[in-house]
Amino acid sequence: MTPCIFRLALLTFVIIAAPLSNGFAQPNLAWQDAEELQSTSASLIRMMYRPVDHALEEKAAGKLARIQSLWNDHLAASFEIAVPDQARTVSDALNDYANAVSTWNPAKAASAHADIRTAILHGAFARTVDLLNSGDVETASQWLNIREYARTSRDTAASIAMREALSGRLSPLQTRDIIKTELLGIYASELRRALADARTHLAQNYTVQLAGTIARAQGLHRLLAGNITERLGPQKGTEISNIMTGLRTASGGDELETNLQHLQDLFATYAPTSLPQDELERRVRLLARFLNLIPLEYEKGVRDGEITIPFEYFEAQLFRDRAQMIYGDLGHDLSQRHPRSFDRLGTILDEMKYLISSKGNPEQIRNLATEGQEIIADTYGSDTANGGYKASLLLLPDLFDEILLVAQAGDWAEAELKRLEAYAFFDPDIEQRLVPRSPSLALKLESDFWEGSITEPGLGKLIADHGPLEPLKITVDRMKRQTTEASTILDTQLSSLGAFVQSLAILLREGLEAVLILACMIGALKSNGVKAKGPNGWVWPITLGITLALAGSFLLWFAVGKLFTMSTLQRELLEGGTALVAAAVLFYVTHWIFRKAYVGDWMAEIKHKVALTSDARKADKQKFLGWFTLLSLAFLIVFREGFETVLFYEALLIDAPTLPVLGGLFTGTALSLVAAFAILGLETKLPITTFFRTTGILLAILCIMLVGSGIRGLQTAAIMSATPVSWFPDAPWLQLYFGLYPVTETLLAQGLLAAILIISLAIPAWSRIRTVKT
Repeated sequence: MTPCIFRLALLTFVIIAAPLSNGFAQPNLAWQDAEELQSTSASLIRMMYRPVDHALEEKAAGKLARIQSLWNDHLAASFEIAVPDQARTVSDALNDYANAVSTWNPAKAASAHADIRTAILHGAFARTVDLLNSGDVETASQWLNIREYARTSRDTAASIAMREALSGRLSPLQTRDIIKTELLGIYASELRRALADARTHLAQNYTVQLAGTIARAQGLHRLLAGNITERLGPQKGTEISNIMTGLRTASGGDELETNLQHLQDLFATYAPTSLPQDELERRVRLLARFLNLIPLEYEKGVRDGEITIPFEYFEAQLFRDRAQMIYGDLGHDLSQRHPRSFDRLGTILDEMKYLISSKGNPEQIRNLATEGQEIIADTYGSDTANGGYKASLLLLPDLFDEILLVAQAGDWAEAELKRLEAYAFFDPDIEQRLVPRSPSLALKLESDFWEGSITEPGLGKLIADHGPLEPLKITVDRMKRQTTEASTILDTQLSSLGAFVQSLAILLREGLEAVLILACMIGALKSNGVKAKGPNGWVWPITLGITLALAGSFLLWFAVGKLFTMSTLQRELLEGGTALVAAAVLFYVTHWIFRKAYVGDWMAEIKHKVALTSDARKADKQKFLGWFTLLSLAFLIVFREGFETVLFYEALLIDAPTLPVLGGLFTGTALSLVAAFAILGLETKLPITTFFRTTGILLAILCIMLVGSGIRGLQTAAIMSATPVSWFPDAPWLQLYFGLYPVTETLLAQGLLAAILIISLAIPAWSRIRTVKT
């Protein structure tokens, strides 16, 4: 070989070999293709549930070719160089997957799909750790993109740590430790979930899902095997490995059930790392929250051993299963702190599962939940054990992710159940605290749970329409950002001034409408010569209606908290129904005022009515109807907002100093009374006809507002559909203060009512004009 050729060969070798020596031998990792491979292979399995035909075979062949291309042309080279063992596992699983598709065997395809997915996760995890050990942060950040995202934990620590490492503010080894802690915790939770799901699928005889969950459990075990041995000891590690290996070859359902149960028991105290204090507290709050929700949902869903509301019964089961998962996350810490508490809490969850499945006594479930909460409070302190709205804020992002996951799997019925579950956490837990602080954000979140808008469709509409998936993903991301914003707002300590202003805003927003309606009605009665006191006076019916409404609001608040439970949808239905009934009574009053405003001879009309009611029984009946109308309107107008106002003040008093809140309450009351006296003062200063016209128009506007709020309540109670429109502004202030929503149904109802009110005004005016002419 000539020197020139030798130098050329040497230079070529250096160019090729240099990257091999510094960790950049593999081609650039096409990490985005890993998720496409996962989603495409999952969608192909869903296709295999259907009977095979020629068209389906062709479609499946196209998807299979894409899956093989994603691996062979994009991912295989990187994995073969970096993690050859996992590359071989993926290649073998892909062959099994292709054979399963060719024989149209969905169970084997599901098993191979889980092997592919867990091997890719295993390889990405191992490669990320190796690269951080060697200090190559940039390449590690690419591999970190291939991972499983948390269900019971929000994915923040790993992403933040990698960002800090890329900017040079965190060392690679520190980043490695943070990422290992988070990902191992996620995979341990997913392993426990896979075992629980496998038992459920076995009991329900879902063979395809069972094959997939068993393979997933085995793949996650391979990823965690070294850590399991380190944390639980060699003896338990070997025992777990032997049982895991035999899961696919179990001789029957009973043997498989026994093995799965034994594995769950072995993993009861397994925690891959010690949880950081903030994560520990977060899981404790979630566990306390679920224990509180289980009896609440069960009591609503089951009565006398029969399921009365299937969705509530489903939620009771779901919350128990979630509590079991988090109990597993806490197992290592709880068993170290208090072994007897750990054992008893596990027994409580098992007894709950049996009682729920057998539709047992709700009182027993409530007693078990109370005992479990006492154990948590005794072990971790009552403050940490208090779930409350903070636990709801922690859960919402995970529920949004789960909605997206089940939608991607094509299970839209399950997506709808999860949407309603998430909404039950938002309203009332979060909404009650958020409305006083940021009413516009609360309205936006509520709208996004339902129909959304034309430009930003909500979860309810997208799920009802079965997609498409990309707008659903955008909506989920938007709602997760809104939840983060809500968390930031609610975690900010209110100043005395802030508490005063928000307390004042609650009363003016919720109470001023009632004050205006009552003031207009009283002014109209006084102008019509109705005395305040006496048998036909307006004081007693209005005073009694207001008193009953206030007492009813506080009584309902007490009863819901102490005696029985009211679901989110039931509360929305109560508010919407009450608003519509109040609007109907107010429409009657408004129509009466319009007639008064355009009748010329007041005394003649009054004398005419007196003559018609000379019969004592007719007169008594007419008096009763007038008295009842005043009482019912006063009651409905005040009660409609009273219960919700009590809830808002209850939430504000928890988050803010007492004196400023009470100061805002009293100031708001004073301002409302000033507005009322101002309206009543017009009665003495304006001509009687002008006054009636002014109050009639004001009451007509308030009546239209009530109809909008009432229809909206029925929509958020899932009684009526909601269709967004693009031509009406989506402004929070219009919705909060005028009941005007950019939704077809509410605007149509309000438009129809406005037309009726205009006609009721036009008819007496036209009659009067004709009378004058003649």
